[in-house]
Parts: sequence; C-alpha cells; structure tokens
Amino acid sequence: MQDTKETNPNIMYNQVKRKISGVIEENKNLQEDTIKELVAEWKALISSTPPKFLKTILSIQDENIIHNLTEDEWKYMQYELEQTFDVRITTGILVTGEDQKSRDLTWWTSKRKLEGDNYYSNNYFNYMKHSLPPQVLETIDEDTDAIMNNLANPESEVFSRYGMVVGHVQSGKTSNYASLICKAADAGYRFIVVIAGGQNNLRDQTQSRLDEVFVGANYQGVGKLAGFKREKMPDSLTNATNDFKIETARARETTNFENMQLPILVVIKKHTKTLTHLLEWLNTHYKNQVDKAMLVIDDESDYASINTKDEDHPTVINGKIRLLLQKFKKSAYVAYTATPYANIFIDHKAENIESGKDLFPSDFIYALDAPTNYFGAEKIFIKNNDDHVIKIPESEVVYEIDEGTTYLNRNLPFSIKHKKEYHLDLEELPDSLYDAIRLFIINIAIRDLRKQSNHNSMLIHISRFTDVHVKIRKLVSDYFKGMKNDVDTYGGTRNPYKYSENLTALRDTFNNRLKNIEFDFEQILRKICSIISTVEIKDVHQSSKIPFEYRDDRQTNAIVIGGLSLSRGFTLEGLSVSYFLRTTIYYDTLMQMGRWFGYRVGYEDLCRVYLTKDINEKFGFIIEATNDLISRLKDMRDENLTPADFGLSVKLHPDSLLQVTARNKSQNTEDMYLEMNLDGQIKETRWISSLQNDLDSNDNLLKRTVNSLDNGVYAHTLNKSHLWTDVDKGIIEDFVRDYKLYRNDPLGLKSRMPIDFIKKYIKECDLKWDVVLYNGSNEDIFQVNSVRVNRQLRKVKVKKGYYEVANRQLSRANPEKIVMTEENKNLSSRDMRSALEKPLLMLHSLKLKDENGNEIDGVGFGISFPAKKGPFNKSVKVRINSVYKKQLDEAYKDGGDSDFEYE
Repeated sequence: MQDTKETNPNIMYNQVKRKISGVIEENKNLQEDTIKELVAEWKALISSTPPKFLKTILSIQDENIIHNLTEDEWKYMQYELEQTFDVRITTGILVTGEDQKSRDLTWWTSKRKLEGDNYYSNNYFNYMKHSLPPQVLETIDEDTDAIMNNLANPESEVFSRYGMVVGHVQSGKTSNYASLICKAADAGYRFIVVIAGGQNNLRDQTQSRLDEVFVGANYQGVGKLAGFKREKMPDSLTNATNDFKIETARARETTNFENMQLPILVVIKKHTKTLTHLLEWLNTHYKNQVDKAMLVIDDESDYASINTKDEDHPTVINGKIRLLLQKFKKSAYVAYTATPYANIFIDHKAENIESGKDLFPSDFIYALDAPTNYFGAEKIFIKNNDDHVIKIPESEVVYEIDEGTTYLNRNLPFSIKHKKEYHLDLEELPDSLYDAIRLFIINIAIRDLRKQSNHNSMLIHISRFTDVHVKIRKLVSDYFKGMKNDVDTYGGTRNPYKYSENLTALRDTFNNRLKNIEFDFEQILRKICSIISTVEIKDVHQSSKIPFEYRDDRQTNAIVIGGLSLSRGFTLEGLSVSYFLRTTIYYDTLMQMGRWFGYRVGYEDLCRVYLTKDINEKFGFIIEATNDLISRLKDMRDENLTPADFGLSVKLHPDSLLQVTARNKSQNTEDMYLEMNLDGQIKETRWISSLQNDLDSNDNLLKRTVNSLDNGVYAHTLNKSHLWTDVDKGIIEDFVRDYKLYRNDPLGLKSRMPIDFIKKYIKECDLKWDVVLYNGSNEDIFQVNSVRVNRQLRKVKVKKGYYEVANRQLSRANPEKIVMTEENKNLSSRDMRSALEKPLLMLHSLKLKDENGNEIDGVGFGISFPAKKGPFNKSVKVRINSVYKKQLDEAYKDGGDSDFEYE
C-alpha cells in the first residue's frame, strides 16, 4: 500500500521516519542498538540544524512545517522502527519426495540464478525493501530459492511437479509466491496462472498485488523503478477489475507461446466458469500439449481444489485444474495454504486417464516460518489470551433457534447458527457489539495520536448471509450516528458525560478494555472529535452496490461487515477490533475465518477479538494440533522421509465436536485408535482438580515423595530449585499412581495428560529418572526437612471441577535446562529432549490464583520424555490419511502390530 495522505503536522514526523528507514534498509548488518543510535543522531540533527537546511535535507516544500519533534514522537518513532526492522525469521522446513531426491535440486541456485540477469526478481526485492525488513526479505529470498530448486528447469524436456507451501493465516504467503513468480519468470516459465480464492474481491486484491510487484501495470509499483523496462513487462491477460475472458485474451494476440519471450500472467477466480474459459482458449489454439513451461499457484488450495467425489468423476474445479496441468508438457503446481489438513488427506495414488494425477504434494512440502513481529494465533489464543480476547456473554447469544423465529426484544440473544431464511428483526444489537464499536473508535484516535496514519479496520463477522449483513449494517449505522452526533455536540464541552450516555459508555470502554495506554481519555476524546467523521460503515458481499477498497490518497477508517467474502485471503488493513459470532466444527474453516492475524506494528496492544467462550477454546485446541503437525514435518525432514511417507496423524478434538476438515474433503481418511510415541514429548497437568480432598491429597503426596527422595538419592540445588539424579522408577510409579487428577477426564485426552499411558511408559522403561522440584517467587514456602522452595505462582481459570492453568502451560520456557550440560543450555526445549539421557519428572508446588484474585495451594507435575529412548506408546483417537492407513494395513498383513481398530 502506498502512503496515505498526510496532514501538515505529520509531514515532518513521517519524513524523518522515512529518512531513518532508508538508512536502516541500506544497513546490511543491523545491530541491536542501530535503530536507537540512528534516532539519537537524527534527534540531534533536527535540534541543531536551521530550518532552511532541514527543508533541503528532508525534501519538505514548506519551511513553516519544519519543527522540533516532541519526546513522545521520538519514542513512537523508535518503537515503530524497532517493531518493523528488528525482526527475526528463520527459513522453512522442506520435505521432498522419493523421485525428487534423485533430481537436480540445485539447478536454480547454482546455475540459472547465477547465469541470468534476474530482472523480475531484482525488481521485486528492490521494490519490497521499502515495506519489508531486510531480514524478512532475505528469508523470502532463501525460501523461494529452495522452492525454485524443487520445481524443474524449464529447459528440461518434459516434467510435472506437485508441491505445497504451508504458511500462517495472513502471514505473508502472497509475498512468498509473488517472489516465486518473479524467479520463475526469470528462469523461463512462460505461462503463470494464479488461482486465487472463490470471491471476486480476493481475486481482484491478488491481481492488484501482482500488478504492483511483478507486472508494473500503468507504471505503478515496480513500474516506478529506475531500471524498469517497458519492453520486458509481463503480458497480463487479466487486470484488477476483470477476470479471464476469451475475447480479451484473443485481442492480446498471446497465443503463439513458441514465439513468446515475455511471461504471460493470468490471475483467475477459483470458479468453474473461469477455469472452463481458460481451457477452451488453450484448446482452441493448441490441439495437443503446449511445449512451454507453466507454473500454477493455487492460493487457498484447501478451498474448492480438493476432489470430494470418487476418482472416476472428480469435482469440476479439481478436474479442471488437473486438465490445465495436463495441457502443458512442462508444468509445476504449487499449492499455498495455511490450513493443509485437506491437502494431506488427498489420496496420494489417485489418478485417471483423462484428468491425470490428483493434487497430492508428492514432490515437496515446504513449511514457512513466521517473523517474530507476526501477530498470530499462538499469541492471541495461547500466550496472551486474556490480553486480546473478550468473551461475548452467553446471555447475548444462542447456538441455534427454530426456523422462522423473530426476535423483537433486544434482551433476547442473537442466533449463532442460522439458515438463509433467518429473519433478523432485532431493534438493537448486543451490548458487546456496541462495546466493540466504541473500542474501534478509541483505537483510531490512539493510533492517530501515535502518528500512525495508516488505515484502520474493524471486522464484524456474524453470518454468511447477505440479508443479515444488510440488517446488521443498518443497526450499526444507527448506533454510530447517535455516537457521532453526541461527539460532535458534546465532545468539546466541559464534563460532556453529564449530557451524553454515549460518551460515558465510550469512557467506560476505554477504562475497561485498554490498560497502560500513554494517553488519558480526555486527550483521546479530543482526537475522536476530529476523526469521527472519517469512519465508514461497509457491508461486503457479492451484492454490495459499492465495492469496498482502501484508497491510496487518504486514510480509510472502516467498520466492515461480511461473511464469506471476508473469510478467506482478503486482507483487512489496520484491523484492530474483530467481532466474531460464526461457528463451525472444522479446523480449517475456523482458522480461515480469523482475519485478525497478521502484522500490527505499533498497535498490538490495542487489538481485541470478541468471541464466545466455545470458539475461544476451539481455537486453542486447533493451534496445538497445528503445532503438532509442523513438529511432525520437522521430524520427517530429520528422518529423510517423503510426502508419500506422510504417515501423519492430525489430532481430532477429543469430544468429537470439532473435525479436522469437512468429511467430503477427507473421504480418504478414517478415524481409528492407534499407538502414538511419547518419545521427545512433554506432558503436564494443566488441569488441576479443584476438589479440596484432591488438593490436600496431592500436597501430602508431594511431601512424601520429596521425603523419599531426600532420604535415599543424592541431591543438589540449582538456583534454589532441587534436583535429584538417577532416581529409581519405583518412586516415580508411586507418585504418578497416587496423584489425584480431574476425575471426568480419565484418559487425559482433553487435558493432554494421558495418565494411563504414562504409567505404561514408567512400567516398561528401564531407565533411571531425574527429578526436579522447582523454586518459585511466591512468598509462601513449601518445605520438607531441609528441602525448601518458594511456591510457584500460576494464574488459573476456574472450571467445573478443575482449575485450568493460564496459557495451557505449567512449566516456564525450557524446563529441561536444569539438567542440561553447558553446551546444551541454549537449545530449544524440543532439542533438549533429544539430548536427554533420562526421563525428567518435574514437580511443582503451586500457588493458584484465579480471575478474582483468590489464591489456593496446589501441586502439579510434568514429564519430559527423552527422544528415541523407547518406543513407549500412548493411545489416542486420530484421523489418518491414505498413506498412513496403507502403512498400517501392510503392517497388519505382515503380522505386525494389530492393536488398532477402525470406527
């Protein structure tokens, strides 16, 4: 996005920030204090240089605008620059196919990249350096080099490649495949097809992005670069407002691929009609296969691309994508997704004569990392849940209502699950939605006070039906008009709260929702008075009369109401408040609905998501399941396995209310019970029984255990924590057997503490154990004989029958560090478990503090299992793909482990 229009007071600030950014971009070795030092240098320069010279240095036309910046402005500038540029990111995880291992996988980096002028990719990186930190650009370069190596050299005779790139929702997958497209064009791929999402707005957004960073259409984006060459501009058969049409393509005279020296770009909506038109156009001019290299990028590849029917009669979109790949002698298909569940469930052997191979990523899977400044699901739903999630009261919603029910009373709740016929006749919206609207208005003002003059957005996603969107928009508009009228009328008066309930509610929202903000509400209200008239309210759907877009020449402040059109791929810029009442039982659909992930440089502390308790918990489970999937990819890479060996088990939600993906996308999978390895895992009591008898029993158990350890085994103290080494497993067995867990989770699947299988591990494991009792910082003391520690304070949520440890984490980072040698102390927790020689029992004497500040003594424990010391297994219900099912079937036939059953 180009810079939005600046007001005069901000020109000086933004121009100084641009100058410092330019210096940072040119600094290839950004050190820890580089930004701080540069800000200090410019601060001294501004204060000591006469305005007439600063006018030239800063390229400012009006000398009257030049002024010294305040201390707060310098502070905001440094903070924002640090969040933008002081970013860490690592290259991704690559798993390659069996055939791939025998191919030339350095053809790009060691040959073609070195031989060519790399015109398109050089343009891309020269342009993007003004909007992405150097470390991020370097990683994009390395990632796309790795992906290019796993495509094929266009000079090869015949080839087909099938790969998948896994990213995070709203984390920059488009930047990755834009770079890949530029490199493919440099390498000689002449026909590049991007299959964008199923909505026009997403296709248009994708086209605009590629026009900017690849095509240079209308001399915008890369077209403004000094080295841009008009004669090398790619030929785009689509544009920002028009999908593929046969008559448009015919008029461009781009059918003779053999003579084409320029890359051809086509960005199409993932729709039967556009794929049909593209195939018809190709078949009209080429009866046989085209002898040029084609790259297909399938964005949001788990949506609509999956064959949900039998192989002899594949779904239309799936079949047409496969036909498109068959039309070229040289083709590469790269699926991009943040939710790869459906893709890994594709039958890896599916193929038919007409359509060719199905889209299983048989040649490579590449998992992208996210930069440290990425505001992602883990930050929101695991690490900082209480900071960013606001629970919508259960009194304001119901899960489902009878068809035809009409609500006239505002005190009756809104229906989360409803059909198209649902007649929303509420006179007012839920109080929590009004609260969210007020918070958004406050956020705009705070960002403006922080000199962040970019776009601001609020998302309201409570239905997938247009009629509901239209009604919600009217109700939101009515409320906003009343708020705006009171701000305009009373906002500048002394004690406006005496005259306006709206302004009182606005102040209450600020006090309740935002903590440690550097401005008081009176400052914020003054700013609200000046920005309130800029707020727009838009409903975004296929029937919208006026399309929603972010302007380049002014700041957009928008409350956006929508459903499907906003739920996949579409980027809401400057999103700080989301109100989410949709629900689904599927992992992938739920994750894709979350538009609130992305980059929130300078305003993470303002971001809030309003949703129900149920959806909040579902997100937490999904993230843990996805993390497990990525961990499995790491193991596959380390073990030199292939996508065809993708013996991958994606965990199902234990209460079966949440499914990995729609059943018609996972027809090649089965639910089953099977043994899963505990090696290299960590299991902890994140659910602690709240029964007083259990709490007392566990406290006494810990005292008995420590007494047994203290009497019989050598111990030493590290940072006031106590460590016992080479402990006999009998002591461990006694502790685990007698520990009182939450009674209604006997297998430990919901709490992720599978106690029966841990008991099995202890019984079958012949290793000695290490045991640690951790010291905390609470004032209360736990003491047995000479062993003395402070209890560890843990925040908990009170549940029915148990306390849930906040952030689902009992131990702090790298709990295994206490038993590591010096050379291993800097490893990740996962790598530490690979270095463990013995299993580690971790004992925690706790002070549990609930949401109301009540405190109670408790005991928790965890076990860190060394990697590859077993196998010792546990049983859990999982969904498996066709590859893994085949492996298990073969093992069963060969007389192997038959201890599993299909449902």
